[in-house]
Amino acid sequence: MRKPYTLPDADCERLMRSEMTAVRMLLAALSTAAYAKDDLKARLECVPDGNRRLRLALGLLRAVCDDVVGTISLAQSRQILGTMKDYEMRLVPKLTPMSTNIIMTKEEGKDLLNLAREKCVGCTEDGDSCRECKMYKLLEATTPMDDYGSGMLCPYALAKWEE
Repeated sequence: MRKPYTLPDADCERLMRSEMTAVRMLLAALSTAAYAKDDLKARLECVPDGNRRLRLALGLLRAVCDDVVGTISLAQSRQILGTMKDYEMRLVPKLTPMSTNIIMTKEEGKDLLNLAREKCVGCTEDGDSCRECKMYKLLEATTPMDDYGSGMLCPYALAKWEE
């Protein structure tokens, strides 16, 4: 196992505010990618060497994080660790998006799905042909399913919300 890079204590430097934020973001990215590795395991099997490449990328990112943390004072590294345990990182939309985006609440997503179920109550499309339906495409983009089922029926016609 590789030993993280460290400077002798006399050479450790304090992080500037922007560097502290950047280190927190880098560690949050590492944590998020580690969770994504498990959630995307099956999807990454569709990508040539997907799981192996993501593991390698995580290993490199982890090594860089370890090395960067090894260059700062113990007090600041403890502060970063405490922050990472106490805070959560959220993805927020940019204030000036390139195109118009519409964000929906969970309740609005439920209403959209319920309206689609009412409209599609007599739908006879199977799970493959329904993928051409405009309603299906809209729902797939805005309210993705945990499981799209066996392909026998439209998954949105049978969908129920979990609380």
